[in-house]
Formats: sequence, structure tokens, C-alpha cells
Amino acid sequence: MKKSLFPTFTAFVCSCIIVNAQSNYLDTYIGSTVTLTTIGTSNNQISAPQDLDFKPNSNELWVVNYGGSNGSDMVIFYNAGLPSQTSQYRKDTHTSHFMRNCSSFAFGDDGKLACVSEIQSTNGGNSTFMGPALWLSDTNIYAKVFQNNWVSGLPLGSHIDMLHQSPNAMGIAHDTAMAYWVMDGWNGNICRYDFVMDHGPGYDNHSAGGIKRYTDILVTRVPQTPSHMILDKATGWLYFIDGGPKQIKRMDTHSGSITGNLTVPSTATETLAAGYKKVEFATVEILATLPSQPCGIDFYKDRLVVSDFTTGDIYLYSTGGAFTLLQTIQTGHPGMMGVKVGPDGKIWCVNKTESKVYRLDVAAPALDASIVSITSPLVENYKSNFYATNFNVCNGNITPTADIFNNGTTTITDMEIHYMLDGGVHTIYNWTGTLAAGTSTSVVLPNSVVTNGGHQLDVMIMMVNGMPDDIDLNNMASGSFRSFDAAFEQPMIEGFSSATFPPSGWNYIHYNPNNKMARATVGGFGASTGCVKMDNYSGAEDITGQIDYLFTPMIDMSATTSAAQLKFSVAHARYNTSTNDRLRVLASPDCGSSWDVIYDKAGATLATAPTVTSAFTPTASQWRSDSVSLANYAGSSELLLAFTSVSNYGNNVYIDDIFIGDLFTGVTETFSNSDISVYPNPTSNQLFISSSQSEIERIEVSDLIGHKVINQMPKNGNGKQITINVSELTPGIYLLTMYYRGGINTGKIIIQ
Repeated sequence: MKKSLFPTFTAFVCSCIIVNAQSNYLDTYIGSTVTLTTIGTSNNQISAPQDLDFKPNSNELWVVNYGGSNGSDMVIFYNAGLPSQTSQYRKDTHTSHFMRNCSSFAFGDDGKLACVSEIQSTNGGNSTFMGPALWLSDTNIYAKVFQNNWVSGLPLGSHIDMLHQSPNAMGIAHDTAMAYWVMDGWNGNICRYDFVMDHGPGYDNHSAGGIKRYTDILVTRVPQTPSHMILDKATGWLYFIDGGPKQIKRMDTHSGSITGNLTVPSTATETLAAGYKKVEFATVEILATLPSQPCGIDFYKDRLVVSDFTTGDIYLYSTGGAFTLLQTIQTGHPGMMGVKVGPDGKIWCVNKTESKVYRLDVAAPALDASIVSITSPLVENYKSNFYATNFNVCNGNITPTADIFNNGTTTITDMEIHYMLDGGVHTIYNWTGTLAAGTSTSVVLPNSVVTNGGHQLDVMIMMVNGMPDDIDLNNMASGSFRSFDAAFEQPMIEGFSSATFPPSGWNYIHYNPNNKMARATVGGFGASTGCVKMDNYSGAEDITGQIDYLFTPMIDMSATTSAAQLKFSVAHARYNTSTNDRLRVLASPDCGSSWDVIYDKAGATLATAPTVTSAFTPTASQWRSDSVSLANYAGSSELLLAFTSVSNYGNNVYIDDIFIGDLFTGVTETFSNSDISVYPNPTSNQLFISSSQSEIERIEVSDLIGHKVINQMPKNGNGKQITINVSELTPGIYLLTMYYRGGINTGKIIIQ
């Protein structure tokens, strides 16, 4: 829902300690008037929210609702808190198990998110088979792929992993990579879960992970009230709420020792390849005991923010030196749960009782430049393997552009701005100008050459008016894009002879690490040892509906005629007469801005062999040569084709011998040496070659992607006729090359 005006409420401030020098923007809350700005309500489908978090290096806010027996749900706010804010409701079809009564969630640095659920188990009985689940925040995948109503044999929604030893978990915090800290409300411990390697959307092999259980650290769950957690990654202190005694605690994650192995309970059996370890003797400190129920917690620059569910108060603490209460912000809104320091340096929170998302506003900082967005190239806020068919760079060059806003009260006259591609070398740009308070500017950064494929772009403001600004959380924006090398002139020929997949200059877009496209060591018509295989067969998960995209390089068709064609070899056998795996070819004349379907075959129409219930591998005779006219794209300077698989979980599809271009470009139909005659042409059986003067030493016949199908060394003198048997060749266009003393002669022959 688009927001243009936010209703506000005034909060009362109880000042406990006055700090003279503000080294942290959060200290602005000390002794100040605080205004509660409503960011989201039930109009945005907010309902009993438990927690909130911002996707890293973005202004994209995710809020989780508690939900019921059918699972929790998310509301995503894009451009959160800005006039351009929109929201989107998302619920995966399998949250009744993987996100059931979600109490807390946390983003990792890579954009993945993990959640924990306040439930003993969804398996019934005495089972304790419950714990944290892992998801992708790629909005092209989350709650989008493999959506079904728990149909047996189908993938389990879009979750990408789960571990199962912490029922009634009440808090979670990211550590590093795919590891997270969990408050285990069932066993009353702190645990460290490491997913190690996810299984991809919808699959259920959860065996790669490992768990460390801190058995001598006891915590108590308070039903319906999360005990949120946050890790200070600089020091290793894990701050958490212990709900039962109403305490704020911290644990030194660098302390403790593994003292043994633990056994998985019989009611929660799973293999843990990385081990299930017992840890003891970690350092734990009680920082504060509150008279009412603490719930949410966040950390920023030696400041701890804690929400109180009972009163609605927000507490601000100093963790540097003695743990000290700096401020109590009396919001007057009981029911506050998850709390977060946003990218703007302000405190954001959710209120379960009111079903609202709030931002606590105070006076603007003196000096603060923020990156609102990266506007060029167009980016996805995810890592470079994001699942989308967007290609935003089509000439191998980028000129990064970012919108920058002055959030402070001081006019900005210079900024040092850096950007990185794929975490590499910093490109530095020194901006000068006049950026008044409350205004924005578009900053164009220096050009960079980029290679074909996916890239991550990070833009950072390092200095403002010659010094660090007051808020560094909004000084970086990240996004990913895909690039094509500059188009090359047709024809494009690919026979997948290299072991590298995708081939150089190609792009493959997919989300399933299990059933996917790969190079296979068979070739079209048995003429080579390489092709593309789409695995629609393997595994126990029915991947019906999965779409994979294999993109060609960008091709300059400016010089083509109406004879331009796509030719390729294909092989497929159906699993049975009910399966309809599909192969489409999409064409874009404008580097991905628009797409046309130019080839679409499925089921019996696609099949080249009888049905088979084992994994299909084609023999030489089980291939077909298909062609599509590209006459509509003659003259295009930026043609892309996408071989697109739409799976029906049937059997394998193979593609080889791809030719894109003008069949008449660069190869004459007649032969330039008038001494040599080739006839009949076209032919279907025999080809006769004669010369009156030249002595032909070798003859080669090749298909249009370079596979030699005939290699013959005739013994003939001048004027003798040579006979070539072409009856075994598949109908199509071939290149005939003749080597003779003094030259080489090449022309086109057509086999009917």
C-alpha cells in the first residue's frame, strides 16, 4: 500500500542520564521529544506482528506476523518510511511447518533469513521435531516457487533448509555465513545452529547441519512473548532476553568449550553431518533485571535498545564500560515486541496488540548523507545469483548512479563516494556541489568495464564534508545485476564441446541446485560428446512448474536477411503419456526488455523417442533437428535467445548443435574455383565432385557448428570424378571443404 502521509503520536521521555557528547545518533533520544510514526497497520495486512528486520544494505523492511495453525506470514515494505513506500503480503504454502507461530527471525549478511517457531512440533504426539528454518529473501523465490497445498511428493514450498532440535524457540540472531544463535524455549538453552549448506527451495535433506548446545546456560521461555537476541559481531557478545526472570543477559561467544557429543532425542531424529556438540563454561553476564516483561532487543555502536512488552517502553543502554541505562522512552503503547535500529539510525518496532509498525522519530542529525537507491544499473537487492531474467547491462560497461539524500540539517558540499564490483577494488569519486538539508541529488560515478554474467554492486559514502557523518547505517546500498558482453556478429554456433557450463558468454538462471541444466557427455546425432541436459527426472521431489533459463550471448543480426534462422538438435523421451515437459525458446531484439515465444513444444510434440520410465539418454538416432525462422529479427543489433525449460517432472531434455544467423552469410552456395564442379546440390544420396585441372587431396563435410561428419582423402588425378555418399546424413545444410594444391575451396551443400 503506497504511503504518502504517516499519522504520528507523541511519546513521553524519561531521562535517566544526560550525556554531553553525542558519539552515537541513538543518544539523540536522550532528553528529547520522541514522535511515534505509524509505518504499517492492518491495512498493510499487519496482524499480531512479532519481529522485524531490514534486508542488509537496503531500505526493505520485513515484518513477520504470528499467524495461526496454517503458519506465519510476512509483510515486506519497500522504501520503508519514505513517501514512495509500498508493501506486499507474502505467505509460503508450507509455513504451517517451517514458519509456524514465528517468534523471531533474522537476516544474514548474504540476504538469507532464518526464523524460529514457538511450537513443540507439527508432527503431533510427543515429537520435538522443531527448530530454525532458512529462507531466501529473493522475492522472486520467497513464497513464489513450489507453492502447493502440501501435496504428497511435491516440493515443500520455498524454504531452503531446516534443523530440528529447538522446539518453542523464542529468539534468533545471525552469527556468520549460515550460522545462527537460537534461544531454545523447550530445553531452556542457548544453541548455535549452522546450516552449513542448504538444499535449495522445497527439498528436505536437512542432514548437512550442525548444532552446539550450551547446556549450562539456562533460559526460561514466557509463552507468547519472544526473547529476542542480537550479536555484536565486533566483540562476540551475544545479547539476549531471558524471559522468565525478566533479565537482559549477554554471553561471550568466544568462550566455552566442547565437552562432549549429544544424542538426538528419539522423537526428533535427524542426521547432523557437522555434529551435535555439548558446550559448557561460556561466560554469561546478567546486565539488568526489569520489573516488567522485556521482549525485543537490538545493538548499534555500544548502545543496546530493548522493548518492554508490558509497558510499551523502549530502553536505551550503554554497553561500553559499565552497563548503564541512558533513557526510558515511554511510548504509551503496551504490546511492543521486536525492535530494530533502522538504516536511518532511528528505532523501529512492532506492536503485537495494535497490529502496527512504528518508527520513533527524533530531531534530524546534524550531518547525514544517505543513499536512497542505486538507479543505474537497475539492480535487485540480492546477491549475484538472484533468480530473475533481468539483464540490465548490454554493452559490457556500467556507469553507476545513486540517489543521495541529505537527512541532516547541515548543507553538504563534498562527499567521498566509493563503489565496488563483486567485493573487489574500490573506485573512488569525490563529489562537490551544494546539497541543502532535505534535498536529494543524483550522483553519476565513473564508468567501469564488466564481464558477462551476474555482479554485485556496492556503493558507499565514506566521508561527508571531510568527516564521517552521524549515521553510517544508511551510507551503503547494494544490489545485483547481470551483464552481457557487447554483441558479436552472427553467426553464433555452439556445440557444447567445452566442459565449462554454461559456455563462455552464456548465462544460466535457475534456483534448484538438484534438478538443473548441465553439460552431458552425449552429442546430437552421436556426432560429438557434449550437449545440454535438463534433468527433469532425478530425485523424489516433483518439480512440476520449475522454470530454467539458458541465455545465449548477445548477437548482432544487423547484416542478416530474411533467411536468418535458429537451428538446433533436440532429444526427449516422455516418462509416460501423461508427462508434458516443455521446451520454449524466447527471443528478445532489445537485450531483454521484451520477449517473444518463437518455439514451444511439449509432451508428444517435443518427444523424439518412445516413453521410458528410466532416465533417458538419447542414442544417435533419437535426435531431431528443429529450426525456427528469425526473419522478424533481421537487422536487430541486440538479439538474445533463451532456451527455457518448464518441467513436468517427466524425463530429460537434451539440446545441442545450436546455430543462430543467416544461412547464406559467409558461405557461398557455389564454389569459387570454376575448375571444380559439385553436383547435384541439393542431394539426398550421392554427391559428385570433379575437377578438370586441380588435384583434390582431402574433402571434409561439416555441419554448421563445426562437427566433421565426413573426412575423405580421395585418390584422383586431374579430371577424375569423386563420389561422396551422403545418404546417412541428417537433412540440413552442411559445409563442403576441398583441399587441393594451391588452395582451399569451401561452399554450401544441402542434404534433402
